[in-house]
Amino acid sequence: MTSTAHRGLEPLSTQIVGSYVKPHWLARHEKMGTFDGSWWRPDAAVLDEARRDAALLSICEQERAGLDLVTDGEAFRAAYDRHFIAALDGIDVELLDDRSLPDETGAIRRDETGLDEFVAHARMRPRIVSPLSWRGPATEAEARFLKAQARRPTKMTIVGAFTLYTRLSDRFYADPAEAVLALARALNHELRAMDQAGIDVLQIDEPSFHLHHARAATIGAEAIRTMIEGIEAPVLVHVCYGYAVVNRDKSWSGLYPKVLDILAGLPIAGISLEYEQPRHQPELLAHCGDKHVVLGLLDLAAPQVEAPDHVARRIEAASRIVPAERLHPASDCGMWYLPRGRARAKLEALVAGRDRFRGAQA
Repeated sequence: MTSTAHRGLEPLSTQIVGSYVKPHWLARHEKMGTFDGSWWRPDAAVLDEARRDAALLSICEQERAGLDLVTDGEAFRAAYDRHFIAALDGIDVELLDDRSLPDETGAIRRDETGLDEFVAHARMRPRIVSPLSWRGPATEAEARFLKAQARRPTKMTIVGAFTLYTRLSDRFYADPAEAVLALARALNHELRAMDQAGIDVLQIDEPSFHLHHARAATIGAEAIRTMIEGIEAPVLVHVCYGYAVVNRDKSWSGLYPKVLDILAGLPIAGISLEYEQPRHQPELLAHCGDKHVVLGLLDLAAPQVEAPDHVARRIEAASRIVPAERLHPASDCGMWYLPRGRARAKLEALVAGRDRFRGAQA
């Protein structure tokens, strides 16, 4: 099934992971993770219009850069994970717990210089206080807007159940696995809403499969299977090392191949990898089995724009392990904080590098 070309996953189709530039006229970047609406700059009376304008700008930027598969840049969302809490019952977002989980990889050096407020908000955890259930779609209107505006195949992302659980404080469930699967059942409804809206490719974001691998190894696979039940569109799972805005230096992690081994055994279409910033090498890709591979080739911590020849060489090397029909050049994740000019130039370099690789193969 995974070698079959899907709309949006044609050979060497280019894309971003999910988020694109969040303009400063739209958002206060330091307030990501808040629940009081202070992330948004526009007044409530014009906020919906501003978010639609930002989403349309993201779509147009991706299409003008030449990407084959486009998102709305996650412009409607303050944060990729917390956005979905609004669709769930059983969570208290008024009284938050201050806690953080240790990174298990040992491969990331955080640099919080000038990011004190951003990091402080990220530590705050809404509390699970009663049975978790789905209240209604958080993204259906976003999906329909994307489909109406995009001229190319579309992709939308959703936070994974395990990752969302790590961003909550569980005051109700005695067994974490029970809570994770309750989240997975609820988020399955959200994925179904995206699927029914006609989104071409769906993606589950699960960075905690890597960052908190010990528990993910026991319950992560079942959570993914539960989330994708009944979904007709191809599903990708994205796993990374965290945002480059904070995690400036990333080295090879011995846990990352183990994560890919888990994903390779699941009934999903593909795996989205962070690849460029940690300087991964092609041998890693053998752990992806026969899945489509969305390959991150733009280092978002680097201010310089990648040379198209570099991108082409990285694709060529990867294609020795994963055939081009299942290989999809992309950015690493988290473009939301980048200056627009840099982000656009990086996307253009990605497309140019893909085209040079294609030309060399012709």
